[in-house]
Amino acid sequence: MGSILVLYHSRQTPLRRAISDHLYAFRRHSGRPCIYINLAVRSVPAWIGELDIDLVILHTTLLSDRWQPDDFRDVVRRMLPVRGVRSAKVAMPQDEFLNTDILVEALEKVGVDHVFTCAPEAEWATIYGPLVAKGVGMTRVLTGYIEPRTVQEIDRLSHRVAAREIDIGYRAKRPRPWLGRHGMMKEWVANAFAAEGRRRGLRVDISNEPGDVLLGDAWHRFLLSSRYTIGVESGASILDRQGRIRACSDALVEANPEASFEDVERHCFAGLDGGLNLRAIAPRHFEACATRTPQILVEGAYNGILEAGRHYIPVRADFANLSEVVDEVVRGDHREMAEQAYREIVAPGAFGYPAFVGSVLATVPLGGAPARSLGVFGRGITAWERAGDRPSWGWVWVRQRVRPLIRDMLRRVGLLPSIMKARAARRERRLRED
Repeated sequence: MGSILVLYHSRQTPLRRAISDHLYAFRRHSGRPCIYINLAVRSVPAWIGELDIDLVILHTTLLSDRWQPDDFRDVVRRMLPVRGVRSAKVAMPQDEFLNTDILVEALEKVGVDHVFTCAPEAEWATIYGPLVAKGVGMTRVLTGYIEPRTVQEIDRLSHRVAAREIDIGYRAKRPRPWLGRHGMMKEWVANAFAAEGRRRGLRVDISNEPGDVLLGDAWHRFLLSSRYTIGVESGASILDRQGRIRACSDALVEANPEASFEDVERHCFAGLDGGLNLRAIAPRHFEACATRTPQILVEGAYNGILEAGRHYIPVRADFANLSEVVDEVVRGDHREMAEQAYREIVAPGAFGYPAFVGSVLATVPLGGAPARSLGVFGRGITAWERAGDRPSWGWVWVRQRVRPLIRDMLRRVGLLPSIMKARAARRERRLRED
């Protein structure tokens, strides 16, 4: 049986639970040996095409590196040996609204056969026009799924959390204007419920501040301690193919921190908001279901999975019914709604990682032309790679802790600017050579 090769990119350890569940889903649920290569600390070896590989996956974490286009081009250059692998190559991008051109260019270079996209079918031609024209396969998937092990851990945690002492709990990264009105809703829903909840004397714990982020078990404990949580579909409503809208928005906000969303829109993307419909259910919605926490969500499709009035309490996008919804929090008890969401969404397993992995393997053909044997060396190196990416994570750990100390030392002796300049020149030279 050949291996599944997963290419990813991460400089952080430990990974957030939602990311690690997605990344290692194929190791856990495919029933096949897997090779993981972290392109943050190494390159794809030139001999990779000689190994017995049945499927190549370009993971979300790898394709998300295009947020820094120059770094991403360098990463693409270092993964090009994967073209020599004689099997299907699939991509799993997210945040497809940003730097779309460089994403499509990278997938063409590598020779991707199938894209597992979070975008609805109506947007495929807009986002992936050149690939669609070439006949590259497209399948819509979710941004994340339910990991059975995580559900078991949540169930164990639930017995150690005494009571739901928070009336409304919420955490989300502060959005930027270049996401459009839909993306900004993460902040607007937080502000609306924080203000109204406090006015009504509720115990609210709502924040968009980076310092308030909760990871792993801390996040699950937070949900288990909340009577309700709020939210909105993930996604964006602006297509920024070259990243120019993002650059313009960030520059304007840096120069004028008090600029309103309307100010940024007028200056950087007038008339463009709403040109893209990229909305999806997020892992946090599944986590709320798994912790049996009632959800108050901005009305939306949620991939047809969450149904308003059945699985969540709907609030209008203009917050016209905000007062009535908070009334329900004050006087209501929606534990049965939360139990129903658990029974219908979590328990059956239809939205779990085992089902996701099975659908991917059923969609693309596995295997390719037989690889040439590398003999004892080939068997040895395959066994080493299949053993896991622990050596990569050891190097990530070292870099994460030692690199800042080295940079600080170089800064103190005045060498850092010249080193950074030389590094940028080397990168530029490599890109020209490519």
